[in-house]
Formats: sequence, structure tokens, C-alpha cells
Amino acid sequence: MTQRNITRYTYETTSFQGWRLSICRKWNQFTKYFSDRQYGSEEAAFKAAVAMRDRIFNALKESPEDPRAVFERFKSGIETPETASAPASK
Repeated sequence: MTQRNITRYTYETTSFQGWRLSICRKWNQFTKYFSDRQYGSEEAAFKAAVAMRDRIFNALKESPEDPRAVFERFKSGIETPETASAPASK
């Protein structure tokens, strides 16, 4: 069930069980963790990670020259996996 830029974390020695999204562009790094507990299940956390990854990739296509600004939007919470299903406002 793994996909590009998404890694599963299930270690017995840590309390975290979930997925890590990691994207690097032009020396800028974006990393976010999606906990099974927070999202209710392994599958729901995975779907949230995929949704955010896809939103970030789409935003990077629109602004390929400035990945730092794109990553900051997602780090600040302006963009979330939940907004993926929301219609875009114009």
C-alpha cells in the first residue's frame, strides 16, 4: 500500500503508528506525519497522506519556481487534506 513520497512507520519501540509524507524540491523539505490514531485507522491516515501529497504536487505544478512558499502554505495549515474535497473558491 506504499506510494511515492509516503512511508509507513510501525515500530514496536515507539508510540507512533502511521504514515510519513516527505517531499523535497530545490533544497526545500516538507514532512508531515499522519497518525492512525488521529485519523481513526491505517487506511484513513494513508488516504489523508495521499490527498495532501496530491494537493502539494498540484500546487507545485502551479508554482514550480517557489516550492518554499508552497510548503509553507501546507505547513501553516492553510492547506489541509480536508480541503482536498472542498470546492475551490474564486
